[in-house]
Amino acid sequence: MAALIDSIEQKSFLGSEFATWLWFRIETGGGTVDLGEGKSCFIDFEKDLVLTSDAGEALASALRGEAPSLAPEATAALLAGKKVKRAKIRITLDEAAWEMTLDAEKFDWRGLKIDTPSSLPFEEAVPLRLAALEEFHGLFDRLFSRFLNVRLDPDAWKAEADAMRRWILGRSQTPSTGAGR
Repeated sequence: MAALIDSIEQKSFLGSEFATWLWFRIETGGGTVDLGEGKSCFIDFEKDLVLTSDAGEALASALRGEAPSLAPEATAALLAGKKVKRAKIRITLDEAAWEMTLDAEKFDWRGLKIDTPSSLPFEEAVPLRLAALEEFHGLFDRLFSRFLNVRLDPDAWKAEADAMRRWILGRSQTPSTGAGR
């Protein structure tokens, strides 16, 4: 059991790297992230963004507001080497939309809000909500798979990490919002 816990703790950085990579992909892709097979989804970081450094919680940056990822403080946190610990995210695919809070450190999502018509009777709403939940789960898996395909390839990850560094530096050179959009 101890070996399993050690293995999990050694890989806990992946959630923060994934969330930070997702942010990078959103900003450099005009808000969309390629899912492969000709599909893409629109993603936005909304209202709540917490970044931390490897040095621990004492060095956390918590940003709240309509577009926290665009704040100059978000750029300063990235320049300081901080990664996403928690973010409220909205994902839209075709006509469906979901909102959730991603706890990157624990690689967990919570508070999932599913867009379904509120006027439907319970018997009709439940199957729609379950289908939307299943679709979200598959979408989230596809996003993480896209990340892992890059992260597990040393050459691809070196190129991606270099692009992320350029993105962060580019954000610092945009005076109006700190964002590279």
